Amino acid sequence: MLITQTPAVRVITGFGNPVGKGFAVRLFAKFLISRYWSTNGLVRNICVALVASGVTLAPSSVWAQGKPEKTSLTIGLPVTTSTLLPLYLAEEEGFFKNEGLDVKLVAFRGGSSMVMGLVADSVQVGVGALTGAMAGINVGQNLEVFYGGFNMAIFDWYAVPKIKTFKDAAGARFGVSTYGSSTDFLTRYALKINGIDPKTGAKIIQGGASAARIAAMDSGQLDINILAPPEKYLAQDRGYNLVLRQTDLAPDYPFHVFFATKSYIAQNPNTLRAVLRAVIRGMRLAKSDKNRSIKILVARVGIDPKYAERTYDEIVQGMFEDGHLPGDAGMNAFFDSGIEAGVYKERWPKEKYWNGQFQQSYSAWKP
Repeated sequence: MLITQTPAVRVITGFGNPVGKGFAVRLFAKFLISRYWSTNGLVRNICVALVASGVTLAPSSVWAQGKPEKTSLTIGLPVTTSTLLPLYLAEEEGFFKNEGLDVKLVAFRGGSSMVMGLVADSVQVGVGALTGAMAGINVGQNLEVFYGGFNMAIFDWYAVPKIKTFKDAAGARFGVSTYGSSTDFLTRYALKINGIDPKTGAKIIQGGASAARIAAMDSGQLDINILAPPEKYLAQDRGYNLVLRQTDLAPDYPFHVFFATKSYIAQNPNTLRAVLRAVIRGMRLAKSDKNRSIKILVARVGIDPKYAERTYDEIVQGMFEDGHLPGDAGMNAFFDSGIEAGVYKERWPKEKYWNGQFQQSYSAWKP
């Protein structure tokens, strides 16, 4: 047989599998193509012989995973926000399509609505705050978190000029987006850490989106707001005082996680790996192409161009493509803030909410 005539092919057969059947053969052929196809005639002859012998040189995505069980799915997002930049890039650059997927990104009016959509199966994958996923689990929904990687501690608290430090905030009116949200949990936790009873020593007011809460500060209806980029830069420009950083509480935080129903995860592991591969490519592009990313933030999210670069610089620092959750300090702060808010009685064991199969096998399927 022609394929056994060259020393290079004898190296291939040394993997221990018959030509045309072994994964090692395909892997070696892929390596030869990627490194030497354009410069080495012998390599071209080897690869032609492999094909003639029945070896399929598949696209790169197939080397790390099988064919997606489902190719069409909807990914739910709580809102349109800068921190989801890798997903917007994955859509804009065709990374989902490259993985054989037809993905629709749908932004809701908050995490609670998105979780309801997931439970109703109008959404197959949710990407949002860990508080949202756990709220579903807490009421008996069969949800699991299967990926992290958005470990951003980017909230800060800004106060009206008369309040100089957080410890001066006793009796103040604090703005949060909604009760039960991350902004609510963190504000209550920050108050407790600073010696102020959240129930009796301050007034916590549900004020909606960041822009609306800043307007409430402007009109004298709120004293302190918890804000993320880019709104916190706007607050700074308007003369409000930075009184606390989230990183003063913990170095990281589960800002966004990926979650789905247990049945969907069990039945569609290849689909989810394909989704994650596309998002990882988006994350890599976000980190490597600042100009492209800033344009997306302006066009897709609607960020004021003068705040776009600062927003970009801050959010990319908290992106990790291997999908790990925050460290112990960040997760403890998360649970302790929820306990303070009365949502959790204790810190949950990881197995209650986390499916680690994709994060643990990341090196085997990553793009």
